[in-house]
Amino acid sequence: MKAKVNKTTIKLIQGDILASKVDVIVNSTDPTLTVSPRLAAAAGIIVEQECLMIGWCEVGGAVMTSPGKLSAQKLIHVVGPRWGEGSERGKLANATWETLRLAEENGYRSIAFPAIATGSVGGYPVENCARIMLQQIVDFTFEPLKNLREIHICIDTESELQVFTRELERQLATLKDSDNGKVPAV
Repeated sequence: MKAKVNKTTIKLIQGDILASKVDVIVNSTDPTLTVSPRLAAAAGIIVEQECLMIGWCEVGGAVMTSPGKLSAQKLIHVVGPRWGEGSERGKLANATWETLRLAEENGYRSIAFPAIATGSVGGYPVENCARIMLQQIVDFTFEPLKNLREIHICIDTESELQVFTRELERQLATLKDSDNGKVPAV
């Protein structure tokens, strides 16, 4: 699914985020900035070394490194909450917003997100993740953006893609209702 909200295109894609043709790829990680074996294999040792030098990032925060051998220009490592740790919604909202802010302030036009903090590592329910992430992304498009024009959310499974698609459709309908019938381009 693809929708244009203000001057920004939001795309929901089922596929490998590491193969995304975007300026910035987002890596969901933990506060110690652990690099997964899969990312390490694709990006090379430099990303692990840069994360070790940075050392720490608060939950809800994000830091930037080089992309190593990936085709993107930068990697943003975002620390999402673990389900059950408390204040998860606020932390996920902050993580999403901070990632978008970093990309915008550093002049990047396109970014690819995973479903932050879901799966076996973070345990965040996909439905809640979709609602919070998409709400922050849509809200961010109302900021006076100079750079960011394309936001991809790369989803691993068809069932998760359906959850994100339903949520984006719901949020677009809410926008239409609140904006006197103006509907974002889909």
